[in-house]
Amino acid sequence: MGNKAGEQTRRRRWIAWAIALAAIAAALWWQKPWADSVMTVTVTVSTDEQPAAAVYRKQAFFSASRSARPVMGMSVDLRRWEGELVRLDVRGTVRPRAFDEGSTGYFTCSAHLNDADGTRPLEFIGWQEGGSIWLHVGRVGCPSFVANAETDPPFVYTKDNWLWHVLRVPERGRVRLSLSPLLPDDLQGRPVPFVPAARPPEQEAGRREIAGAERRPDVFIYVIDAVRADHLGCYGYQRPTSSAIDAFAAQATLYEQAHTPTTWTRSSVATMLTGVYPCVHGAMHWSDVLDEWLLLLPEVLQQTGYTTCCVTANGNLAEPFGFDQGYDAFVFGNRQPAEWVNSEVESFLRGADDSRPVFMYLHTVEPHDPYTPRPESFELFDRGLNGICDGSLDSIEAVGRFNPDLTAEDVGHLIDLYDAEIYEADEGFAGFLDVLRRHQRLDDALVIFVSDHGESFDEHGTLGHGRNLNREEMHVPLIVKFPDGRFAGTRVSRSVSLVDLFPTVLGELGLDPELTYPLPGGDLFLGASDPSGKPPRRLQAEVSQFDHNALDLVGIVDEDGYKRVIDVSVNPGAATELSLGLWDTGADPSEETDLVEARPVRAAYDEQLIAAWLVAERHWRDAMATEGPPTVEMTDELRDQLRALGYLR
Repeated sequence: MGNKAGEQTRRRRWIAWAIALAAIAAALWWQKPWADSVMTVTVTVSTDEQPAAAVYRKQAFFSASRSARPVMGMSVDLRRWEGELVRLDVRGTVRPRAFDEGSTGYFTCSAHLNDADGTRPLEFIGWQEGGSIWLHVGRVGCPSFVANAETDPPFVYTKDNWLWHVLRVPERGRVRLSLSPLLPDDLQGRPVPFVPAARPPEQEAGRREIAGAERRPDVFIYVIDAVRADHLGCYGYQRPTSSAIDAFAAQATLYEQAHTPTTWTRSSVATMLTGVYPCVHGAMHWSDVLDEWLLLLPEVLQQTGYTTCCVTANGNLAEPFGFDQGYDAFVFGNRQPAEWVNSEVESFLRGADDSRPVFMYLHTVEPHDPYTPRPESFELFDRGLNGICDGSLDSIEAVGRFNPDLTAEDVGHLIDLYDAEIYEADEGFAGFLDVLRRHQRLDDALVIFVSDHGESFDEHGTLGHGRNLNREEMHVPLIVKFPDGRFAGTRVSRSVSLVDLFPTVLGELGLDPELTYPLPGGDLFLGASDPSGKPPRRLQAEVSQFDHNALDLVGIVDEDGYKRVIDVSVNPGAATELSLGLWDTGADPSEETDLVEARPVRAAYDEQLIAAWLVAERHWRDAMATEGPPTVEMTDELRDQLRALGYLR
């Protein structure tokens, strides 16, 4: 009995010693005496209504001398914010364990979003100056660099140890984060910017019946330069500026919310004729030439049997800038009146082969500054206002195009002159339709009436166009007469863009050219056939006229109708303060109340969308052209042509 009791006592002692040693070992392991560094990460979630709240905080100890780095995993439950727009911020530090020393590295992160539909990568998207492309500058979104490209998505980091992403929380939304420290010695070579997968834009499903006739319909694109949609009667204007256009709209399809992706002629028309955004076609500055790698609409139609003709009165579209590609006849007369354009149309149609369809691009300039209507036209709109500007370029330049020194009476006088010029342009359009009727080319034709951009009258501190991305310059009229009177009298409320013209013509004619780049636009036929349908549509825009800046302004109207415009110019001053901000275009169509401070998460979301768009467009541009667009030597003749339109001083 005594021996058995002694044995039990010894066993208890050994167990006690083992427990004590295990506790000491656990304590030593927890303290990690071999670990000389620590990574600390904090995750916060915020909304426009709720400030940032910490939802996760974690530390990981590691040895900087060891090649292996720990991977920390954390899951952030977002279900309490289901359906809301939230901003997810991930901040961290990597530093020696002795906290009195500064940062020695970065935390890297790879993220996935899990919801009721499965798992997909969550990408930290941004763009910053110093990328590989010639075009985009500035800092937009959340720029990040690749730390490990072997995972999907890869581990990424930022030099300020701060990553963020904005998303609308889906059903059962949860974000899974994997994090790991990164030290300077782990980096090899220059940092590699993270580029999200550039996916072609999704095209809406739709069914179009293509007529089986042997002869395809004639196609006419008629552009009146610098017409704001809200100065036409068919768009609600109360002054009698547009009787012919209004009558045409009553027998056609009117798109109530059409927008240009840029706000000056050369860049805008290049988008109409190529179907891609300015940052892809590259015609963005004074001396830029439309590159030959692009497939232009007249080239497509010429190759399929159309006789093609361009008649333009705008010097931005002259032959030296590359706009004569694909035309059998190209006629240019700088600032010639609409009557001259119509006479050239008449001459061309008179000599055209009736057995072949025709494509004509026509560009008139009456409403473009300088505002110099005929006296009899001005009398119809003159309210007797004593404005200091008489409509001449000298008088406009004298008050300044940025933050002009104008009273309400001064602006009203300019608008009277402008409306009188729209009235004259409307007369020209009526004459054009008469020409088509005389040649029996109207009823069965596809006729697109559109403007390349609008015009500012000091709504956001600018005069003219090409200097902001606000509604007065972006909202343009777009009226389409489909062949055989289809959809006559239809009004479409969904948002559309001028990038939609190219795919619309292709769809109407049943053409499918082989392109090595995607078309971001959609077919306007879909809106005409279902005008009440309002699927979400994002509208992107950008503008840069100044050769010393690669890109000045960039903006987006998101799927909820919020509009964000930011300045990414190298040199400040490319925009007025009033033309930058965030606006709810549904509640504030005039874009007067800037919501950047009131809705910071929405502002960040739209900035993130802009960054993703710029990166994707950069990808397609890089894929096709390794250099910037060709440029033309600005001769005195070219300068005079542009100076007559107010573009050069």
